[in-house]
Amino acid sequence: MDDMQGGHCGPQLYLLSEAGYESLKDLQAMLTLMAQIAYSAGSDDGGTTLILGRAELSFVFEAINSRIDDVLNRLAEENGIGSNRPVWQ
Repeated sequence: MDDMQGGHCGPQLYLLSEAGYESLKDLQAMLTLMAQIAYSAGSDDGGTTLILGRAELSFVFEAINSRIDDVLNRLAEENGIGSNRPVWQ
């Protein structure tokens, strides 16, 4: 996107519904909980190492990705953002 003095610029503000906002807050809470669990989880070496398998890690990242995708799709729908949208000039 070009700057305001030069070429095209789209809207600088996008609105997110209350449901979309709540979805983001839920995602934030999930990430905070994961961080707390990772920090407080103990192990045989005194709690400095957390063993997590690749499948478990993949599941966590896929779950986060899915939640973010849901919120972004909601934002796009609520603000008319998409590939069929005309370019601002």
